[in-house]
Amino acid sequence: MAKRGPGEPASEFDDRLRVLTALADKHLPPLAAADFLASLRPALRLEHAREGQEVVARLGGLPATAVASWPAWDEYGPLAHVLSFRCGPVSMMLPELGLPADGELAFFYLDQRPDFFQDAVVGTWDASTRPGFRVLHLLPGGISATPPGLVPLPAVELAAIRTLTWPSYDAPAAEAVWGKHGLSGPREGMPAPAVDALYEALEELSAGGGDVHQIGGHPHPQQNPVEYEAEELRHGLLDEPFDASDPEVQAAAVSWQLLLQVASDDDADMMWGDAGQLYYLVQDAQQPEEALFTWQCG
Repeated sequence: MAKRGPGEPASEFDDRLRVLTALADKHLPPLAAADFLASLRPALRLEHAREGQEVVARLGGLPATAVASWPAWDEYGPLAHVLSFRCGPVSMMLPELGLPADGELAFFYLDQRPDFFQDAVVGTWDASTRPGFRVLHLLPGGISATPPGLVPLPAVELAAIRTLTWPSYDAPAAEAVWGKHGLSGPREGMPAPAVDALYEALEELSAGGGDVHQIGGHPHPQQNPVEYEAEELRHGLLDEPFDASDPEVQAAAVSWQLLLQVASDDDADMMWGDAGQLYYLVQDAQQPEEALFTWQCG
């Protein structure tokens, strides 16, 4: 079972752990409940910083650390800086993610503002769109090379709340639990009644919805599990066929870990499709620049 970090005060994490434990015990057989609780992951939920709150991350604007080579997609120009955070404070608040201890992570994506958007879609089904996103691990001492004419997105400072997340019912981590305990449901893609009841209760727990800025933890997909989409892109980059029903693909999908989720945000002039979200996923958080990307909207 996920545990509170060393010295971590009572927080949303503790409240959620108590509620999730009670819900799993209520709706699932004991062994399945234990495995479901073991799949929970701590995360940092990011919210607009209020006066007196510690700023942990920033939407839009420019990274605090110099970018020596600004990422660009040759055909469409420089990418937009979406969000950045300092690794040190985040690693202290979320040691489970395993980030590098120093520097800053900066996340980029093709600028989607109406004045900049040029009929391009970055998609996991098309590996040639890979230049449309980047993650940079920035270290102090670099020389800034901001492209001429770049218009940054509005900057919004973010505070962090340590929380606890669960996998969507059809995420690879959850499907492994249901398959192990015979809770996969009467039809493919449909949860068993006990799982369905559990997730109805979880929906009430997440009354604020899954549209959040978040570091680590389980992603909040708006469509299919994003882990499979990352695996689809990996196959495309290797020029290998992709079949989501392949047991090897399903096993590989479990290895993907959410690094960052960025929701649409009016204050930062961010609208991803129809109020969608961006997802950056890694297999090893010590290598954040190897992150792959997908996005979804409702």
